[in-house]
Amino acid sequence: MFGLAEPAGRQKPGRSGGFPNMASVGDFNVLGASIPATKVELSVSCRNLLDRDTFSKSDPICVLYTQAIGNKEWREFGRTEVIDNTLNPDFVRKFIMDYFFEERENLRFDFYDVDSKSPNLSKHDFLGQMFCTLGEIVGSQGSRLEKSIVADEVF
Repeated sequence: MFGLAEPAGRQKPGRSGGFPNMASVGDFNVLGASIPATKVELSVSCRNLLDRDTFSKSDPICVLYTQAIGNKEWREFGRTEVIDNTLNPDFVRKFIMDYFFEERENLRFDFYDVDSKSPNLSKHDFLGQMFCTLGEIVGSQGSRLEKSIVADEVF
């Protein structure tokens, strides 16, 4: 559906007769047409994260970044909750995203050991990151993708 009809009970001003609540040819905007998409829910869990704390285990958080098509800039999409004292987190907060069937949607998952209440990620210890595409996740067996976290410095 392209969403051409006006909401029920409303008619565009200046239109007379015809079918109320229906779009005319002049209302169609090819650029505004929706691309087929499906909502997907991403769950994140890790095993054997680096331990950056001295007297306890890391307090990990996952930060998801997306990369727009034709753009090299990464934008933060969302964050999970912080889980205290674990190297094997099963994050409860899920990421809900639109999956566009014929587009390459690059994802980057960054993991940090949270050391304070600050939302500024530079105040926390970087644990590593993982890159993939949303298509890799959706197309993998059981829609479950396992990849190693690279522990190089964040860029």
